[in-house]
Amino acid sequence: MQDHRSDRWPPFVAKPGTPEFEHQRRLLLELAVEPPVDGDRPADLVRALEFTPEAIEAAAEALIGAGLALRRGERLFPSAATLALDALWPIAL
Repeated sequence: MQDHRSDRWPPFVAKPGTPEFEHQRRLLLELAVEPPVDGDRPADLVRALEFTPEAIEAAAEALIGAGLALRRGERLFPSAATLALDALWPIAL
């Protein structure tokens, strides 16, 4: 097992300590843990996470760019990579 993390920071992922980083982390958690079959509506995520619509949209675009989320129509879904990661290393234990 490696004793350090990768030195490379993934594109699209905000830097720790920024509001954008927290928005991305919380949105990823919301998308990954028991996702609705028909996806999450951004308006519902605004209420659930208490973020502005702009923060949800920016975080969603970043997660999509990083390959962690998908958009189908107006709804957001976890990507296959996110679901696989959660299966192997549960995000919300």
